Amino acid sequence: MAETQDFQVQRATPADVERLGQMLDTVYRPWLTPGEGMPKEFPHLFCAENAHHLYYVEEDGNPVSMIATLPQKVVMQGIAVDVVSIGSVVTIPQYQGRQISSAILDRVVTDWAAAGIPLMLVSGDRGLYRRIHCTSVGSRLEVIWNGTGGEQHRLHGQSAATDVINKGQRIVEIQATSRADWAPRLAPLYRAEAYRYRRTDAQMATLMNALWFARDGYSQRLFVILQGETVSAYVIAYQALKSPETVEVMEWAGSRVAVIDAFNEILSAFDANHIRFYVHQSDRTMQSLVEARGLDYHRIPLQGTIRILDIPAVFRVLAPIFAERFGSEAVVQQDGSLWKVQVGEHLFATESLGELTSFVFDSGKGKLGIEFVHTDDLNYI
Repeated sequence: MAETQDFQVQRATPADVERLGQMLDTVYRPWLTPGEGMPKEFPHLFCAENAHHLYYVEEDGNPVSMIATLPQKVVMQGIAVDVVSIGSVVTIPQYQGRQISSAILDRVVTDWAAAGIPLMLVSGDRGLYRRIHCTSVGSRLEVIWNGTGGEQHRLHGQSAATDVINKGQRIVEIQATSRADWAPRLAPLYRAEAYRYRRTDAQMATLMNALWFARDGYSQRLFVILQGETVSAYVIAYQALKSPETVEVMEWAGSRVAVIDAFNEILSAFDANHIRFYVHQSDRTMQSLVEARGLDYHRIPLQGTIRILDIPAVFRVLAPIFAERFGSEAVVQQDGSLWKVQVGEHLFATESLGELTSFVFDSGKGKLGIEFVHTDDLNYI
């Protein structure tokens, strides 16, 4: 255990998971019974299997601050990269201002760097993370669909599935009792995406049963798009009841044309005015459809921030991408606190982890422009 002032940073056991989730809810979901909010929204995070990856500080036997971590793999152009995701960062109000979260975060960085994990993903960009050189990288298209280009058909009913037929495809809304059953048919579509998290059928089923689909103040729904009996695409979208005019797409995968052609029906199902969805910066097919349909869009940063934890490991695991794009792997040298990197004709030297992260994952003059994954699909923590 690492000491900070009079506190000790601990790693949880399965017996601690429930009380940590309850403490978290007192801050982030105070209107709910403690334990009925965040732990059920993120069941892959607050479970016995992930208990050792929850870091916390307690006083008088009660947790007062915590940071949750989750080891995952992201896939970029077929290359699987180990990452650790950071979320559920909280300190109860009466203990704030004592640098407890900073001390826990320092321990998190130390542990996961020692474990050889190349990258850390953080679901935020506040000063706490910037202090340890987390940085925003990459971009995505934010696209608005205003319900144009076709007749709308309303989806009704509370049965296991309700559907309409449009342009030869059947658009089915999957109800809560059946969502997990669809995981084996939907997970292969997700796994076909070039930039994503690694996700098994079982993990897909867990995420389909998460409280994301039953949060207070939100209506989140799953739509499956079929051509005959073949699943061609799916869309997971939600509507904040305080702003019902907008539907936000959290995750989609599969046929780009099928997704676009389903939006009118999805919009009608929510009785909303427009849909906001996101397109990966490397997805030329969807980008061309967006432009061909005359949709409004603009570029925005990826959600959250990332930080390199193990510099040699990052360049080692991305070597196949460097070789294909630049004709050579990276040559990495360390001179004290100075890191020197050469990839093809690209030369870069810095003492800043933030600058090095930007060099690898941002685009622009003198940068490598390695596209990163969306960080806020169903795997978001």
